[in-house]
Order: sequence, then C-alpha cells, then structure tokens
Amino acid sequence: MNLAGTTFRAVSNSKNGSLNSETEMRFTSDEGLVIGTYSGGTIVAGQVLGKRLSESTMEMLYHGATINGEVQAGRAQARFAKDADDRLRMYLDWQWLTGDQSHGQSEWLLV
Repeated sequence: MNLAGTTFRAVSNSKNGSLNSETEMRFTSDEGLVIGTYSGGTIVAGQVLGKRLSESTMEMLYHGATINGEVQAGRAQARFAKDADDRLRMYLDWQWLTGDQSHGQSEWLLV
C-alpha cells in the first residue's frame, strides 16, 4: 500500500490531543520516507515524516501549530487496517515530545 496521494480525516482522538474531526492528513510521498501534511479544524498547519516498519505499520514524527498559537511536536506508531466495511483506517498511538509528554490514541479514515 503506497500512501502517496491519500488523505485521511480524523475520526477520534484522546482528550489530551489537539486535533478534531475536521483535521485531515495528506500524504505526498511514500518512497523511502513517508512525507505528509495535516491541517483543518484546530490545526493551522502541521508536517509528518514517517518511516515504514512493514506494509501496514510505520513510525512517524510530527509537528504543528494550533489555532490557539501553540507549537507542538510528537511521535507516533501508525497501524493501517481495513474495517468491516472495507474502508482503510489509520490508528495512531502517539506521545507528545513537547508539553506534558503524555500519550494518546487517534483514529483516521481514508477519504
């Protein structure tokens, strides 16, 4: 599965996360490194840099700015899987590298 040209929309996020259901993540490259951007809702702009671990998993680093003027950075482990309706979902187990360094989870749906 090549992620280049795909867009995922956030479905859910832990309470200590910054994004909401209007946030979208767009992947622009999946050749050696996975590169993407995210924005929308509570996120003004963000960037993602990932490394594939397998066909369905990757590790990523991300940083972004919120509508409240915060600049944040974190890391995540991503897992990709089809749901019961054959739609591709991305599940992130993430941790802040800034602020309180807390952990959380988010779920994304391919749009």
